[in-house]
Amino acid sequence: MVDLRTQAWLDDMFIYGGGNVYGPPQLKEEIDARGEWAERFRSNFDHVLAKRELTALEYEDRTEISFDTDVEFYDYLAKLHHFLFSDGPMP
Repeated sequence: MVDLRTQAWLDDMFIYGGGNVYGPPQLKEEIDARGEWAERFRSNFDHVLAKRELTALEYEDRTEISFDTDVEFYDYLAKLHHFLFSDGPMP
């Protein structure tokens, strides 16, 4: 069971970053265009990375994007975070 901030982030990822919808470039556009929501999304994303309680399987169940291990999953999330908020390369 994940906490409320993690669940809120996971719900946003389902809408904007799930396997059958938008991808990272479109998510970045949404973040750039939406002030309050973008701030909350980033805060929740930071929370997910700091707590590391969400598993790759829980993420897959919600987004239909799979990773072999939790380590691989968190490596991807770190790269995605860098892309979305620090102008890093697309993961």
